[in-house]
Amino acid sequence: MAEDIGKTLDFMVDTAAALMRTGSPTTRTEIWISRIGNKLGFEVDVAIIYTVIYITIKDSNGNAMTMTKRTGNLSSDFDKFIKIDALVKKFVDGKMNLSGAHSHLNFILNADFSYPIFIRLIAAALACGGFEYILVGGLMSAIASMVLGAMVYAATNYIRLLDNRFFQQFSSGVIIAIGSWILMPIFKGSALNGIISGSIMLFVPGLLITNGFSEISQGSVISGTIKESEALALLVALVFGISVGSVFVGGMKF
Repeated sequence: MAEDIGKTLDFMVDTAAALMRTGSPTTRTEIWISRIGNKLGFEVDVAIIYTVIYITIKDSNGNAMTMTKRTGNLSSDFDKFIKIDALVKKFVDGKMNLSGAHSHLNFILNADFSYPIFIRLIAAALACGGFEYILVGGLMSAIASMVLGAMVYAATNYIRLLDNRFFQQFSSGVIIAIGSWILMPIFKGSALNGIISGSIMLFVPGLLITNGFSEISQGSVISGTIKESEALALLVALVFGISVGSVFVGGMKF
């Protein structure tokens, strides 16, 4: 017996929004949502255009229902994404019923799986220092990048003056440029371009660029193009912030 069409559609829309908000590629999300509907005996038409989700389901009697939902700002949360992905797989495999799956989805969304701040700061520092040492070289520059990267990560993630990604990228660039000029004489032997190169790596939208190209190659041209455009805008904001900060403290002398 087919599940109630309204409850099914609610679950499908909530699942699609949750997957997109945690970093799922558009094509993968559309495939999972179609499988959920097919598992319950519905015909499914789903289209996801970046932050907008369109889902129509039809039962065996020809009764159809459509729902549209905006996901808001998209981000990446791999821990939640893995858990939601596993939840959908269990449901499609018949290991969970609709109500249980929907309840567990809400639990995952409301739970906080983030690591303690000190672990995230250590990870940010190691990433910045490692990138600097591999890409540019120089131990002192790598250490300076570790210090500055952790400071900028903390500032942009926990002292948010405005919850806007472009403003965060711009402000990160400004802080990186000014911080690099301050740390260079402290860490003797470090290079300005090395400190900046290592510190910006946390803020390069690499995943967004990768997902954009992946979606374009799989036929989701609109979503992929929008993601590439957003990635380019974020990079411009970051570079502009570095330029403003560098000019502020003494000019672009690398």
